[in-house]
Amino acid sequence: MTSSDAPAPATLPEIAPALARTASHYDAVPYESYPFPLTHPARLAAIGRLFDLTPPPIRTARILEIGCAAGGNIIPLAAQLPDATCLGIDLSGVQVEQGQRRAAGMDLRNITLRRQSVTEIGSRDGPFDYIICHGVYSWVPATVREAILRVCAECLSDNGMAVVSYNVMPGWHVKLVVRDSLIAHAAHIQDPSQKTAETRRFINLVKDSVSKQSPYGNALRTELEDLAEQRDDYVMHEFLEEENTPCTFTAFVQAAARVGLSYLGDTLLHSMIAESYGEEIASALQLLSANRLLAHEQYLDILTGRTFRRSILIRTTTMGPVQRALNPARLMDLHIAGQFTEAPAPEVSGARTFRHRAGRMLTTASPNVHVALERLAARYPGTVTPAELIRTAGLEEPGSRSAIVIDALGEMMNAGMLDFYIDPLRVGSASAPRPTAIALARADIAQGAASTASLRHEQVSLDIGGQLLVPLLDGTRDREALCTGLLQAIADRGMQLKRDGEPITRHDEQRAAALQLIEALLKSLESRALLQADSA
Repeated sequence: MTSSDAPAPATLPEIAPALARTASHYDAVPYESYPFPLTHPARLAAIGRLFDLTPPPIRTARILEIGCAAGGNIIPLAAQLPDATCLGIDLSGVQVEQGQRRAAGMDLRNITLRRQSVTEIGSRDGPFDYIICHGVYSWVPATVREAILRVCAECLSDNGMAVVSYNVMPGWHVKLVVRDSLIAHAAHIQDPSQKTAETRRFINLVKDSVSKQSPYGNALRTELEDLAEQRDDYVMHEFLEEENTPCTFTAFVQAAARVGLSYLGDTLLHSMIAESYGEEIASALQLLSANRLLAHEQYLDILTGRTFRRSILIRTTTMGPVQRALNPARLMDLHIAGQFTEAPAPEVSGARTFRHRAGRMLTTASPNVHVALERLAARYPGTVTPAELIRTAGLEEPGSRSAIVIDALGEMMNAGMLDFYIDPLRVGSASAPRPTAIALARADIAQGAASTASLRHEQVSLDIGGQLLVPLLDGTRDREALCTGLLQAIADRGMQLKRDGEPITRHDEQRAAALQLIEALLKSLESRALLQADSA
C-alpha cells in the first residue's frame, strides 16, 4: 500500500470528548472569521524567495487551512486564485455551514469546506503546497498539536510551506494569570453568553480595583484593560476555553523537528532583525545568541516579552538552499508595496524622511531614492517591482547609483516598511470609465454582509454608501448609470441625500450630490484595494 492509498487516520478515542466540547463551544459562540494577510501564499512564497528558496507557484497551488472557521481566510484565497485548489477543515459544523453558504453564493468551484478534525487528515489528502494553521495550535490537546505538525510534515509538497501560529512563553505568563482568574471566577456558569457577560463584569471590576503600587498590579491592570476592549468571541475562546497551552519557541521548533520539519522564519520578517528593537536589545542578543538562529529567536522572546508567533515551517529535507543572510538583491524577484507620508526631516541638506503607516521611518538625502519612494507610495495599494523603481529614478544602468535604491529598499525591508509578494498585485483605478468592484466584495454585499476581504487580503468594512454602490460596480455602468442606480438604491432604502443636515429635493441637485458621493466612494474603494484592475 502506497502512502497515497493509505487510509486517513482516525480520531483517537481519548481525545474525542475534548474535540466534541471544542466543537460545541464554537458552534455556540462562533469565532469571527476574517482574512489573515500574513498567511497569504503570495507573502509566504515571497519570504521563501528572500531565503533563496523556490516555493510552488501560488496561482495553481493546493492550499489547506486547518481550523478554517467560517472560511474568512480561505474563501478570499479561493476567489483570488481561481486555478488553485483549496481545502478548509474545522470542528464547528455551524461555522463550516456558514462558509459553505458564502462560497456557494459566489459559485466557487475550487474550494471544499469540511467538518473534520486534523487528526483525520493523512498523506492521501495531500500534497499541499501551502498549509495554514492560524489560531489553533495552542488551543487544542497535545495529541492534536502533534497531529497538526504531522500533517504539515506528511502533506507538504517538496518545496511547500506551512505557517503555524501559537501563543508564546515567557511573554504569555501574565496572560495566564488573567486566564486562570477568569476561569476560576466563571467556572460555575455553563451558558456561554452568561459566562462571557459575567467575565466582562469581573474584568471591569478588577481592572479598576487592583493596586497601582506594585509590579503585579500594574501588569494585571494592563492586561485587563486590553481585554476589556476585545470582542466577546475572543474573550471566550482565548481565555475561557479548557485548552490554551502557550509554549516556548524552542519547544515548538523541537516538536517540529521530531516530525521532519524545520523553522524557516516568521511571517513578520522584520521581527527577526535584532536592530528593529534598538541598540541595547541588539547588543544583548549578540552576546547571548552568538549568531545562532534558534537561540537568537528564543532570546528575542525573553527580551521583548513577545506573546504570539506566526512561524513558517518547511520540510527539513528542503533546507539545503536556504540562505539566512537577507540580500537586498533578492527583492528584485519580488513585487513590493509601501504606504508612506513625508515627515519633518532632520537638518541635513537635501534629506527627506518617509514615515510608514506603522510609524517606522527612513531618512535619505538621495534624490534617486526620493523619486523611487514617491513612485512606490503612488502605486499603493498595488505593487511595483524594484526594477521599475530603478527605471523610474533614471538608473537603468547597473552600478553604484542603482545600488543606492536597492540598499534603501533593503533597509526598509529590514525595518518592516515594505509588503512583498511573489506575484504582482494590481488594483483598479477609481477613474476608470466603468469601474469594477472585485467579485468577492459584490458577492459578500449581495449576501447582506457589511464587510469583505480586499485584494491585499485584509478585512474591509463598508459604510452604507459603500454597501449601496459596490453591487452596482460590475463593469457595465458609467458614471451616469451609477448615479441612477445609486439614487434608486437610496430611495429603495427609504433614505435621502442631505446637505448641511437638510434633505436635497431637486432632481438635478440630487444627481450632482450623488455623483460627488460616487467619486469619493470610488477613491476609498481604490485605496482599500477593492477595485478590480482591467484585465487587458
